[in-house]
Amino acid sequence: MWALAAAGAVAAAALATGITFALHAASAAPSPPAAPSPLAALTSALARTSAGSYTFSLDTTVHFGARTLNSDVVSGAFDPSRDRGTELLTVRSAGRAERAQVRFIGAYLYTWASPGSGFGKPWDQSPLKAAAAGGMPPGDLYAFVSDQPVRPTALTVVLRAPHATARAAGPVSGPGWTGTRYTFTAPLYGGRETVSGTAYVDQQGRVRRLTTITIERAARAAEKTLLTTDRDIAFGAFGAPVPVTAPPASQVKDTSGEPYWGFYF
Repeated sequence: MWALAAAGAVAAAALATGITFALHAASAAPSPPAAPSPLAALTSALARTSAGSYTFSLDTTVHFGARTLNSDVVSGAFDPSRDRGTELLTVRSAGRAERAQVRFIGAYLYTWASPGSGFGKPWDQSPLKAAAAGGMPPGDLYAFVSDQPVRPTALTVVLRAPHATARAAGPVSGPGWTGTRYTFTAPLYGGRETVSGTAYVDQQGRVRRLTTITIERAARAAEKTLLTTDRDIAFGAFGAPVPVTAPPASQVKDTSGEPYWGFYF
């Protein structure tokens, strides 16, 4: 009997020790990482999309009050690892349609000049300047009117502005993909400008579609809105090659300074 009691006491002690060890192990186990905030998830998706090659199509319409000033359509592709890109731009304004071509090759930007512009040669070659760090892209949220390729990360500067917010707005899907829809808004320049929109991010963390509305208000609150810009941009063909060649040297004029903008810019 004494032996059985002793054995039972040893077993109970071992069981208690095991439970205590398990509790300590459970409490010492690392907690799963917290899910990123919607703002962080969206910023990360923009960076991930911009890291590899992609194609894009971008529609932009600018309104002044109730009047449409112009509409632009841009399509192209960019490969940041090889510094190669191409863009085709059509601008519709006042009943006219003007077209432009842009090629990005290494350290240079090639801009096609209209034959009627008086430029002298079909193509302008100028140095490709680095985008200003920490500032708004020059001239436009998606800088197809400047010397920078269209990049998803152009929106990152907006999302880093004070008081910018984002939230997950439910599931979304497209041909061959599923993901999450995010909405965002950012007041800029003391509230005189607001950028808001929706981003569609797939399960691989890449931006598939991005719609934005930029509202620019007058300096005085009593005045009406000056400009409203609607943009709809889609990204695809992730990782695909982007073949781009420089124009023949005989067709190129090197301005060595600023790019030739032409009347369509």
